Formats: sequence, structure tokens, C-alpha cells
Amino acid sequence: MPSVGLSSAVSVIALGVSLFTLWFTVLRRGAIRSTHPSFVVIKYDFEGNPLAQAKIFFRSLMFSTGKRGLVVENLFLRVTEGTRQEEFSFWAHGDGKLTRGSGMFVSDTGVAVNHHFTPTDSDTLFWFSAGRYSVELMATLVKRKHPVSLWKIVLDVPAGVFDTSIAVNKAIFYNWSPQTRSYVMTVEDRFGFKAMAADLSDSEGSI
Repeated sequence: MPSVGLSSAVSVIALGVSLFTLWFTVLRRGAIRSTHPSFVVIKYDFEGNPLAQAKIFFRSLMFSTGKRGLVVENLFLRVTEGTRQEEFSFWAHGDGKLTRGSGMFVSDTGVAVNHHFTPTDSDTLFWFSAGRYSVELMATLVKRKHPVSLWKIVLDVPAGVFDTSIAVNKAIFYNWSPQTRSYVMTVEDRFGFKAMAADLSDSEGSI
């Protein structure tokens, strides 16, 4: 009965395809991903703090590779320059009014929003002295033991921006160029000085 055997084989294959489709589209959790940041900004925040707070913010799209989506418990940045390494884990997000980051559901269609980060140690000034900085975005996921790295970029901070003082509304902008696949840096400097450092060695925070 060749036809019976062929029908059984087709049925088994069809069942396998259906189970795979069910797993791939419904049951699979997938992984968290993030697009390359379209822009990154380095500046200092003076609002509501006795000491100026180093800040890095950027915009990117986060998405899940699975249909069920994933819950991001926290996002934080690992910032490294030379022998210094700092955790920027005070996280806020939003396109207008900022909201303190306390979990975010990321679906397969993604979430595009601005993310703001300041250091964990708010009592020590992290100084953006001239140098090459490695900035890595880390995510901790619900029911996942270890954080995952979403991307790592390298940014050059030029001399003369924050070497001896911190100016209000001074910021370094890094805009991504898809054609050259590199960041185009500009410095915004509008008015006034807010904080001065007499001894930079006393002002640099490190872990």
C-alpha cells in the first residue's frame, strides 16, 4: 500500500511543520536586540542635584526576535576610559517627559525611545576628560541570571570640552552617518559656567 505510506509521511511532515511554526511564532522567547544608536550625547545634568551628574543619552530601537516578547528589567551602561570604569545605571527614558526606568516590555515590533543614564555613584563627579571612551549597553532580563550586551561603541572626547570646567548647556553630540558608518561629532556651547574643578584628580570617579 504505497499510497498509505506516502499519506502517513505527508501527515508526519505536516505535523512537524505545524509544531515548528507554533514554536517559532508563539512559544519561542527569542533574544533582545538593539539597533545602532542614531545619536549619542555626552553632557552634565545640574537639575535637582547638589553635584553635577555626568550623563549619556541616546536613541535606538530595541526589539525581540521572538513573537512573545521579552521583559527588560534594567538597562545600564558600562563606561570605560583607560583604567577607569564606571557603571551608569540610573536609567530614565522618554521622548518628552522622562520616566525612571523600572522595566520595559519589548515586543517583536520594537520600542524606539531616548534613553538617559547617569552614574550609580552620585556623590562623586565622573569627569569626561579628553580620551577614548568605550560605551557598552547592558540589559538584565526577567528570569535571566546574567546581563546581556546589546552593543558597544567607542567615542572620542576631545580636549578642551570638559578639561577644566563644566559649562551649562555644553554637550558633545555624536550623530551616526550610515554612509561612512561612523559618528560625526559636534560640540554645543551656548552660555555660562556652572561648576569649576581646581584639581581634576580629586574629581574623577572610578570603580
